[in-house]
Amino acid sequence: MQIFFSQGVAVLCSQVPGLASLRHLLERHGYTITADEDTSEWPEMQGAGFTLKTDFESGAACQVDICEFLWPDDMGATGEPTLLTSAHALGAFGPFVHPGAFARALQAPGYQSVAASASGHSSFVRFRISNLIPATGEVPEAQFANIENANSAEEHLFLLRAAASLVDMPEALAYFNPGSELLLPLDGLGALLAGAVEQKTFPVEAVCRVRGCPVDANWSFIDCLGMEQLGRRDHEFAWPGNELDRNEQIDFLLSLMRYELSSGAAMSGGHTTDGPQNILWRAEERDSSCMMPSRRVLHWTMDNSPPEPEQLKAQTSEPDSSSVEDQLSPQSREVLAKLEAWQQQKEAIRLRAVQWLLSPEFKTVYYDDAHVPQAVKHDLERELSKKEAAETWRKIQFLGQQTPQLWSQYQQLASQGQVWYLSSMMTNPNFEQNPNSLLPCGVIAAVKQSSLDIMIADAYAEIAYELYAGQGDAAQYPITARLMSDDSYKMFQRESFPLDETRGYHLMLLSVLMKKTWMPPADVPFVPFLAMPGPQGAIFQIPWHIVAGTPAIPGSMSPGRFAGAGEPDRAEGQVAAEQKSKRFGCWNVISLIIWAVFLTGILGGIFLAIFDKPARDKKSPSNPKKNAPAEHSKPQ
Repeated sequence: MQIFFSQGVAVLCSQVPGLASLRHLLERHGYTITADEDTSEWPEMQGAGFTLKTDFESGAACQVDICEFLWPDDMGATGEPTLLTSAHALGAFGPFVHPGAFARALQAPGYQSVAASASGHSSFVRFRISNLIPATGEVPEAQFANIENANSAEEHLFLLRAAASLVDMPEALAYFNPGSELLLPLDGLGALLAGAVEQKTFPVEAVCRVRGCPVDANWSFIDCLGMEQLGRRDHEFAWPGNELDRNEQIDFLLSLMRYELSSGAAMSGGHTTDGPQNILWRAEERDSSCMMPSRRVLHWTMDNSPPEPEQLKAQTSEPDSSSVEDQLSPQSREVLAKLEAWQQQKEAIRLRAVQWLLSPEFKTVYYDDAHVPQAVKHDLERELSKKEAAETWRKIQFLGQQTPQLWSQYQQLASQGQVWYLSSMMTNPNFEQNPNSLLPCGVIAAVKQSSLDIMIADAYAEIAYELYAGQGDAAQYPITARLMSDDSYKMFQRESFPLDETRGYHLMLLSVLMKKTWMPPADVPFVPFLAMPGPQGAIFQIPWHIVAGTPAIPGSMSPGRFAGAGEPDRAEGQVAAEQKSKRFGCWNVISLIIWAVFLTGILGGIFLAIFDKPARDKKSPSNPKKNAPAEHSKPQ
């Protein structure tokens, strides 16, 4: 929505920057502050910040504010509407932003150099072009800019330069353009801007993201994302055979985008253009793109090319739930009725799960079992050879290292977490042998979380597992087969299945940790989790005794494999916070004592506690899937 904000970018930060230092830095780069704003009661819409003077013909201003929270990738799109939902609808995070933008940016090949630091951000500085011009001493009333005179390229260039000026801010981690799902280091953004000035062109690579991938053995595909910010449609190119080089096509696409912007001529369906090797391309207007996020695009194909494969067809619309329900078998209707009954209990389950999350027991039982403390690495390096220590650390580091940022992600679940009913797809071979240990497993989530969608996800879990076992139809589900070929555990990772393979249902594959003694009874058609809504964020299995309010199974709530081992790290953090000016003190002695006591037996037990390999391995034959309905009727 462009009524209030026409453009928006962000600079992700390791910690909340000071408003005064931010102001000083921008003024040092020549920007003029015209108004100051305090944090409002609606921080998603406006945090503490100020307004930068511009010389736009439209009269629009540039608002800069500090958001003291993680990038809200869900954008309030799931669950009940919130203030975040309203802020997103009003363009507060950018007018062309889709839920899941940050997660997709982190997964993009080529951005990995900055992805690690960006994923660890705790806050961000938001730069937005505001069409609502605030009141000043000279203008006593707020007024709207003249949108008809707006120049989107000029506005975005202003934001790029302002964001790049934070390169020397210690807290700054990365530039993030949510409209194009683009992550860049700030010095890389500065280099693109300098190159554009030298070449006297618009820095389209800093605004739009270009992607390329093979579709199958015969077809290739590239597209761009973010042209909508500049008043143009995104482009897709698809072609068969190996005669055309993908990198050559990417260069051609960038040239086409620059031509559109410099000439002011917008392309549309039916337009043709000559590409590399004098090949004629023809554009087709599509309301839905081949790749996420779904958006209107110009889809380009060569004249006389063969029919495109299914993956290159436009994404399907939401399925008609009523028609699917009419086809359900009696057994599936019974499962659907059970899920409807459990849906009514979600809020009560959430409250019990949050109560457990906020208890000291959660840290010693779950957190100290799911994640490895830094102190273990130090002890490995001290007790083993350098090679052995590195190899052992590599085997356990996949669990994720305990850090204040990681702990903060779990604590966010207390206020923002939702109860999800997920379908177990594959369990670890050690699931039966180690019933009281958290082990990597694979589950499938229905994004919509309606009873029917949950049941469809359960049915799709069977299809996915057959593909994993090499028994399914990989030709019919090529992308799903590719996802299932990698069974390695990746903390908090969520991957979307293609809509054309799920028949329009929004389903995700999640890497999770599960414990057998926390599983629900066989007649319960799901596994309960507390999860951050959307395509990313913390998630943990809710023990069934927490769900049911019954006593725990003996041994199921024993301290985790790293219980106590993280105390030296936490003690050091506390000492650093309380005694910044002191290098030595009594707390260091206490830390060493705690370290020695708790880590003496860690090395011996670590190899017994850690399972054979860090993978969501094959489903255990002795633990068949208990959650599937007796019969599934597949959507037509």
